[in-house]
Amino acid sequence: MKNRQKLLNITAGVLAALLAAVVIWGCAHGAGPSRMGVSDGIEPVDLDTIYLRSSGVEVNFSDVILSGQNETRKLIVSEQSGTVSTKLTDRLIKQLDFDFLKKTQNVSYTGTGYFVVDLDNLTAANVIEDKDAKTVTIRIGPAYLQAIEIDPDNIIVDAVEESLLARGDIELTLADYKAIERDLRSRLEEIFDTAANGQAANELAVKMVKAVYEPVVKAVDRRYNVIVQFQ
Repeated sequence: MKNRQKLLNITAGVLAALLAAVVIWGCAHGAGPSRMGVSDGIEPVDLDTIYLRSSGVEVNFSDVILSGQNETRKLIVSEQSGTVSTKLTDRLIKQLDFDFLKKTQNVSYTGTGYFVVDLDNLTAANVIEDKDAKTVTIRIGPAYLQAIEIDPDNIIVDAVEESLLARGDIELTLADYKAIERDLRSRLEEIFDTAANGQAANELAVKMVKAVYEPVVKAVDRRYNVIVQFQ
């Protein structure tokens, strides 16, 4: 019995010594909790692109492009500047057109014409993705003359040219001023709205629309390029 008890004591001591040795070794070698690798399904392609792998999410380029329509509704692609003038004539006797009976005055208007393209009219049908060629084609309408702005600081009114019998200022009514402005604005439109100006505006439109949307497309997938075409 004493020998059995002694054997049990020796066995317990050996086990305690082994356990203590394991603890000491673990502390000395900095053993920590076990780690396991976890994948979140997001694979970085480069600094500007995030590619969702096996997540079931597919980005629709038309949704991304059309989502910003409130911020870019009409894009000004070209500005044209021009000057027109008219000669006002006031006759002393309306029925007689003699130089000594009339006085004249030149009025010049300088205006700016703005050519724009409508981006608020784009629909999903205007955005075409080619997955094989890695391109997104955006089809837009042609540029057009949208507005003419006349700078009041650039309205030049020359001095009145008097004649022998016609003296003093030329008196104009409010209706006269409105008629003059309509005439000059119409002539400015004729200067701006030409085939040459339209062609130049269309060439600029392709470059500017590409500059607007290409960063958006490349933020989704940098491998894609943007092509701009007219409908």
